Amino acid sequence: MKVSFLSLLALFFALLLSQPAAAQFTRDAAANRKIDEAINTHYLATDFDKAEGVLAGTVKACEDKCSPQTLARAWMYIGIVRGSGKSNIAGASEAFQSAVALDPNVKLDAALATAETQAAFNEAASSGGGAAPVAEAPVAADPEEPAETPSGEGLDCTPTTAEIETRRTIPVQCTSDEDATSMELRYKSFGSESWKTVRMTKKGDSFRGEVPCAATQMAGTFRLYVKAKNAGGDEVGEWGTKSSPVEFALVESSAAEPPSFDDMDAPPRCAAKEECPPDFPGCGGQKGGGVDWGGACESIDDCKSGLMCVAGTCESPPSCDLDSDCPDGKCVGGKCQFSDAEALASGPFKRHILGLHVAQDVAIVSGNDVCSIAEQDAQNFTCYYAGTRDQPFPGRVNGSTGAVSWDPYPGANIGSGTAIGTTRILLSYDFAFTRNILAGLRVGYALNGGPPSGADVTYDPISGDIVDGSADNGDKFLPFHLEVRASYVFRRNGISSKGFRPYVHVGGGLAQVDAKVKVPVKDCGVLQEDQRLACSTGEADPSTLGQTEADIDAWKKLGKQFITAGGGVIYGLGETLGLQLNVNLMYMLPSSGIVLEPSLGMTFAFGGGGPKTR
Repeated sequence: MKVSFLSLLALFFALLLSQPAAAQFTRDAAANRKIDEAINTHYLATDFDKAEGVLAGTVKACEDKCSPQTLARAWMYIGIVRGSGKSNIAGASEAFQSAVALDPNVKLDAALATAETQAAFNEAASSGGGAAPVAEAPVAADPEEPAETPSGEGLDCTPTTAEIETRRTIPVQCTSDEDATSMELRYKSFGSESWKTVRMTKKGDSFRGEVPCAATQMAGTFRLYVKAKNAGGDEVGEWGTKSSPVEFALVESSAAEPPSFDDMDAPPRCAAKEECPPDFPGCGGQKGGGVDWGGACESIDDCKSGLMCVAGTCESPPSCDLDSDCPDGKCVGGKCQFSDAEALASGPFKRHILGLHVAQDVAIVSGNDVCSIAEQDAQNFTCYYAGTRDQPFPGRVNGSTGAVSWDPYPGANIGSGTAIGTTRILLSYDFAFTRNILAGLRVGYALNGGPPSGADVTYDPISGDIVDGSADNGDKFLPFHLEVRASYVFRRNGISSKGFRPYVHVGGGLAQVDAKVKVPVKDCGVLQEDQRLACSTGEADPSTLGQTEADIDAWKKLGKQFITAGGGVIYGLGETLGLQLNVNLMYMLPSSGIVLEPSLGMTFAFGGGGPKTR
């Protein structure tokens, strides 16, 4: 029993003493995940710059909290990216030397290594590597040693130092003995496959251009050359050539003076721009979930910062060159970036949208002799004495020959224009099949409809009172509104986006539109029986026969079916509430005519569809 207790005590102290060593490398797990991401995601997608950036950022973020084995693995894969991906065998050799120096037992991933990369690794392994470097280890040159004179002639240029610190703007200044009218600077960053161009500007006797900080982030060999041309476009000088460029060693730190123009101080060193892996220990300001690229997700909250949830999978934002490539965001560093207030097209959207609206009908009206008996039917008008709804005009007049209908004196015309019509209270429902395509229904009730059309009444010619019939025997106004429609939302984010959401729609349904125009007439029905015929046919001016002026409400009657096309905009106050301005252009049938119907309302969206994205 005593022996057993001593054994347990020894085991306890052994475990206790081993804890600091285990706790020392707290970032190994996160670092290995980022290494896998760099290779399995970016390298295999042939995004070699991104892959190397993630690996280098991982080395930096490790500090002293990753084991030598993990750091060696990162450097080994940097060598893979440089050698097999970028065909930069010299850069691969440097990375392999760093890996072997950290862990002599590090193994090459032979499945990704070309024959040249394999040879570079074998050479580094056989030599035992060198001292363990920091991230983006430079190939330092002697700052006192003058730069090798490149091929090219005719230009006197600066800088001439052999090494320049990373993250510095490189001012290039050239003069020429020839009559140069323009100069062009071309450069290639370490690890880059292409040359970039800077148009130099003339100041005094020299031409000046600057290599931006973005091109000097990575330590290694930096190459450039300058060409000068005269007014005729002929080359009159060069500093370096494409095949034999001027070379500088970009290093993390240097005792050499930073380059500058001859009359200016050297530009300040730019802030470090490193790939700090999302959710990596020690990387500040990172937010998001824990699901990496390609992992399953239900919402953006599941994905790591910088990723979006697309069809249940965490994906990288799309690539871009301009902001216009990102309809709902901005192009930053070649990738679309979206704010939290903007949903991507692959994100969730509310499928059900309810609305309450007030609509105003505006009819297009015109006509000649609109209150004559025949023309009321032909032109879809119904005329009533002004301010009444039970005294149709002209009606019939009692006389010695019986009840006879008489037209007014000709000339009750309406010029082409618009007239305010019925007002509608509408409820709407739309179902979103996608975030851009919707089908919907509108039901409602119309106010301010006109009196019945085709009413049959008889007036006393002396008193003007109705002696027979009622206006209620006519065709009454249909107050109900029923409309079906299909809509398309133009904005990429569609119905779920905040801000303005323009759309168009087509549809049809049941409705009647009444619009009133006041017209003055000369009422032949109030004249003596022997004078009415001459009045109604226009053979005699009724003003010579007695007082006959009357104001008439001419109601334009349109419908009771319609087809419509139109559009509008919803201003999203959020994912749920919105303000909607809608415009219907309605063609009424069978009583034909055109009606413009603007409406204003509030919408409420609910019920989701699809994974949530940022």
